[in-house]
Amino acid sequence: MRVVFDARHLQTVSRTRGIGRYSRNLLAAFARRPPDDVVWTLLTLRNFAAADPSPLPPHRTRATYRLRRPELSMLALDPLLLPFELAGQGDLYHSVQLGLPVIHRRPVVLTIHDLAPLRWPAHYLRLPYARVGHAWQYALAKRADAIIAVSEATKADVVERLGIAAERVRVIPEAVDTSFRPPSHKDGATVARERFGVPGRYVLYVGQFDPRKNMDGLFAAFGRAAERDRELRLVVVGTLGKLAGIMRDALARSRLDPARVVVAGGVDDLTLAALYAGAECLLHAAWLEGFGLTALEALAAGTPVVGYRAGAVAEVVGDAGVLVDPRDPDALGEALVALLGDAALQLRLRGRATPRAARFSWDRAAADTLAVYRTLT
Repeated sequence: MRVVFDARHLQTVSRTRGIGRYSRNLLAAFARRPPDDVVWTLLTLRNFAAADPSPLPPHRTRATYRLRRPELSMLALDPLLLPFELAGQGDLYHSVQLGLPVIHRRPVVLTIHDLAPLRWPAHYLRLPYARVGHAWQYALAKRADAIIAVSEATKADVVERLGIAAERVRVIPEAVDTSFRPPSHKDGATVARERFGVPGRYVLYVGQFDPRKNMDGLFAAFGRAAERDRELRLVVVGTLGKLAGIMRDALARSRLDPARVVVAGGVDDLTLAALYAGAECLLHAAWLEGFGLTALEALAAGTPVVGYRAGAVAEVVGDAGVLVDPRDPDALGEALVALLGDAALQLRLRGRATPRAARFSWDRAAADTLAVYRTLT
């Protein structure tokens, strides 16, 4: 079986985000346990810097060209260019993010992480080429031979919003990076203090700042707890790109003392693991998560999650956190106050966190993905 795997997101800005991590970890799992019956070809970008070194299965390369903003150009150009670029390259093509050919003579597998653009079109689809590109790719998704959804919540969205039959959608959850090695709670708090000046206890936010992340809800919930603990801080981790203004505007609206919010920006993986470990909890105010990788990373560090029972978060967190109804605007702050004030509850949730995270495995995800391939070839 000759499989063409879309590895282009290892080279774009997505390389440190969910799609890049998904691609890297799935390929690393294929490298750890290389299937005897698969010959790999990785689709790459010739005009972008090579991917960071990481384990890859033995493979050939099929280089492509895309414009300076490749994620957007893939939406518009992949349908037209991929039929030529994939010609004679393999028996099956796996697209990890809306990169589909308009004509395909081989089975196509598509991974869908979430359908946020359909829920918040004013943000994600405000530009004409983004709107047209997504519409085209969603139409092509309906013709894919198999869909991989990263959670039951995403599967339900795919069935409802794209009208794809449920039996064509296979749920294969993600996992934390195999290199994720968080320190102890005490050592993590030391990193927060020495690197970022956090004086004592803190809660953590990790992610981007687009509308579904609900920055207003995040700061409102923290503000409720901050009123009761004058030393408590909120540490915000996320790349300070063009969306950082959404976070800053929400902070200004919150009337929080800016000194109570430590904006760490983007950090390396070792620092991120330490910040997870040192936190009292991960504060998760997002309205939608296709999977909820930050919640799973927090659990893997032994840190409970306080968040909304929305999207896939409940599937990930289970009983290792406190999840509340997203329709109640006060519930998240009340849950945070309750957790921080209850040492016994914190201890119970910390004891459940790591075993919960251990249920998710990239090796299992790779094996299940291979099973999908084999049903089509």
